Amino acid sequence: MKEMSQSNILEQLKDKIYLIAGDASPRKFYRYSNKKQLLVYCTKDKKNNLENYCKINNYLNLNKIKAPRTIKKNIKNNYIIIEDLGNNLIKNIIKKKINKSYYFKKIINELSKLQKIKHNKILPNYTKKLMISELNLFYKWYLPEFFSITKIKKIKNEINLILINHIEKIVKFNKVFVHRDFHIENLILYENRICFLDSQDAVIGHPGYDLMSLIDDVRINLKKKEQQKIYDYYVSKNKKKTNEFNFHFHVLSIQRLLKILGIFLRLYRRDKKKKYLQYLGRTWDLIELRLNHKKLKDLNTLFNKYFTKDIRKKKWI
Repeated sequence: MKEMSQSNILEQLKDKIYLIAGDASPRKFYRYSNKKQLLVYCTKDKKNNLENYCKINNYLNLNKIKAPRTIKKNIKNNYIIIEDLGNNLIKNIIKKKINKSYYFKKIINELSKLQKIKHNKILPNYTKKLMISELNLFYKWYLPEFFSITKIKKIKNEINLILINHIEKIVKFNKVFVHRDFHIENLILYENRICFLDSQDAVIGHPGYDLMSLIDDVRINLKKKEQQKIYDYYVSKNKKKTNEFNFHFHVLSIQRLLKILGIFLRLYRRDKKKKYLQYLGRTWDLIELRLNHKKLKDLNTLFNKYFTKDIRKKKWI
């Protein structure tokens, strides 16, 4: 049977749906006018963007972690229909600065539940190889803005020599469900519950990873005191108050933040999406914060050698 084109699908439903703001993925989201449902359309990497999207969400719901339910799957024709959880994004709640601490505690409580569910074979391991491939986004997309190919190779080798050594030790602690994109635009309040969006990239990983993604979210400017308060609440609740856990937290944050620099430049250069450039300065602020760990002096020295203030504070738009 011949696949329907996007225009055919939208033409059939033109009086019933309308386009809403999406995310950094190639998915497009359409809201039904008369029911609590969303049509998600995607032609690129359907296995991840549609198949895994449904599979992980369904698995979360089975384990009493709220995510959008799948109502209909039509992968062949590039779309799925899912439950509409509304517009009450945590991002908008946090921006109002009303009772932030209350909502972050709710998020940590739900994250703690997430980390206790039994993970089965549907989730891949967050391997050293995968973490290095993410780092490569930084080298491939961000560094060419400032350095020659020869210099990039040198910088890459020097950073990897230090960072990969730490990553090799950290991945030995992979044992919990990791959302992997745990930031305030992927969390929504629905019927007074914290619900998870965009879980399709989930892996088995380190218990500090999602915590770090939340605390060092480049989309919000949490004060150091606020960051520490969230961290302390998590470690107290989950009995993780060790120097080792704290060090892993810092290393994971640096790895993720470098990946983010690469992703945001790729979105800008390849996909013509400018809105993420506004977060690059904050990303560097957080990298500097995490490089200040006493065990990362050598890496901090390396970054100070290559990444000047002009690079870190560049005005992109």
